[in-house]
Amino acid sequence: MAGSNHVKWLAALDIDEDPITACRLMNIFRRKGMRIITLALAARPRGYSLIVLLDTPENQVEHLFNFLRRTEGVEHVTCYRHEPNQHASWVFIDAESPSVARFLDAFPGSRLVFAGEGKCLLEVPAPGDLGGVKSGFDHLEFMPLACVKTTRAPSDEGVGA
Repeated sequence: MAGSNHVKWLAALDIDEDPITACRLMNIFRRKGMRIITLALAARPRGYSLIVLLDTPENQVEHLFNFLRRTEGVEHVTCYRHEPNQHASWVFIDAESPSVARFLDAFPGSRLVFAGEGKCLLEVPAPGDLGGVKSGFDHLEFMPLACVKTTRAPSDEGVGA
């Protein structure tokens, strides 16, 4: 859309065990004009977890969240907005050869939300400056995030838990 501010945001979805649901989601992103920056899929005991980093007009995020949560086969949706000021409660890490244990050590008290295909999403206990943490992982992409919408109850565990 002309004149719309584009934002980077991450959608984390729990979907059923039918692989066609993942295909349906890819078609939704295509039809809605979302630019996929990165995508990862991981198996869960009953179904799959999918995370997708998107670039889209800011005014489309809420519409897409509501559309996705009503999509057949989608069990949970959580949307995280990129927080470039480095003060966020979630961190998305894009790594070629991930070491989840190293990431958890780098963020004391953090909780793993998703890990798969070199992508990792962590909930960090308190917003803070990521600069010191990044210095030990110069070759990785870190993206600080803030949760803006979710279908999960506050007591639910993370995606793929």
